[in-house]
Amino acid sequence: MKRLLALLPLVLVVAACGGDDGAAATADGRKLLRYQLWDTNQKPVYQKCADVFEQANPDIKVQIENKNWGDYWSGLARGFIADTAPDVFTDHLGKYPQFAMSEVIEPVSTRGIDMNQYLPGLAELWQSPDGKQYGFPKDWDTVAVIVNEDMLAEAGLTKAQLDRATWNPDDGGSFEQMVAKLSIDNAGKRGDEPGFDPNNVKTYGLAFDPGGLTYGQTTWAGFAASLGFELLDKNPWGTKYHYDDPRFAQTFTWWRSMIRKGYMPSLEQARTLGQSAAFQSGRAALAIDGDWTIGTYSATKGVKVGYSPQPAGPKGSWSMYNGLADAIWVGSKRKAEAVKWVNFLASQECQSIVGTEAIVFPAIKSEVPKAVATHKKNGIDVSAFTSYIESGNTILYPITDKAPQINLIVQPTLEEFLNGDEDAAKVFKDMNEQVNNQLQFAGTE
Repeated sequence: MKRLLALLPLVLVVAACGGDDGAAATADGRKLLRYQLWDTNQKPVYQKCADVFEQANPDIKVQIENKNWGDYWSGLARGFIADTAPDVFTDHLGKYPQFAMSEVIEPVSTRGIDMNQYLPGLAELWQSPDGKQYGFPKDWDTVAVIVNEDMLAEAGLTKAQLDRATWNPDDGGSFEQMVAKLSIDNAGKRGDEPGFDPNNVKTYGLAFDPGGLTYGQTTWAGFAASLGFELLDKNPWGTKYHYDDPRFAQTFTWWRSMIRKGYMPSLEQARTLGQSAAFQSGRAALAIDGDWTIGTYSATKGVKVGYSPQPAGPKGSWSMYNGLADAIWVGSKRKAEAVKWVNFLASQECQSIVGTEAIVFPAIKSEVPKAVATHKKNGIDVSAFTSYIESGNTILYPITDKAPQINLIVQPTLEEFLNGDEDAAKVFKDMNEQVNNQLQFAGTE
């Protein structure tokens, strides 16, 4: 990444000199606009938006390109350097601060855009410290407990009980009791029965995805928030992290205890199994995942799948609250067309299509009920995901400078903690100092 940052000035020079010369066109003479995203499930939905957009702009052809998550970001980095990046691409809050600071994406004008139409807090996340807007919200997501209701019934539990589950970091509350009961070893013993073997587990009560531990969107974030924990001093663009808060240590220590007890897979097993695959294959009874995966889980064959809010801690049930936007590459030779497309993607016309298709929840408030209605028509109750919006129990995705460097500190430290026996207080105090030193260094550059 240092190499990319070192070469970014060259990208800017090329972009500045490029003008509109050499911009690609289709065989029939239309202006070709390349748009890239990573979610295969969303491509058909945005193709419908593109069809409507092209009808209104017959001189433009939108070419939608799809790459998987792993190749997506490395491909963009190479594209920025080689002057081959797509004109417009779906951006993520975990990536955009670096893109904005490195000046590889264009700020967008809010002129003519009703910024109040979006759900509260989403638009502000895409503003830089100097007030420039780097994207318009196109969707939002929260996190819930994915439930194998058949396994729940076999354990003598009901979904209503899980919906009302409570949690605390001392004994895990009724949520841990349920997860224990849902865990089954190779001899058929359940986790709450004498003789349960945590080293030979056939079915885990709870799966987990260890890939994003730094912010814990689908792991620890909602649990810690239910204790009143706040990761940043302010958001967006916080200047101080609070990984040294005892409430974080309590939450993550409990998370490790669930692995030790055999109620959750180890870090290595979790990576091997994969969270959604573990759930769909019957290796896990519950999972914690985002609403962007509703279609994946609901399609599990032979399983009655339900969704429950995350267990309520002392301060209620909470979820991280995230959303995507589309970015314009600074080197695009189709900037006028890119602006039109980005504005359309964030418009009510396109988000109405997104809502009706219900692949994700649209960011425009008036269009959310369409997604809920579509899911209901398909027999899926998504109230677990919308409950946080209604209660206001949401924590915004953390936005700070130096996000890649911070992730390189936090992710491996938390992985080592899960695999070891170190004391949380010391580990997280040292980790937090390293993280905040990064931000202090950023302020002197």
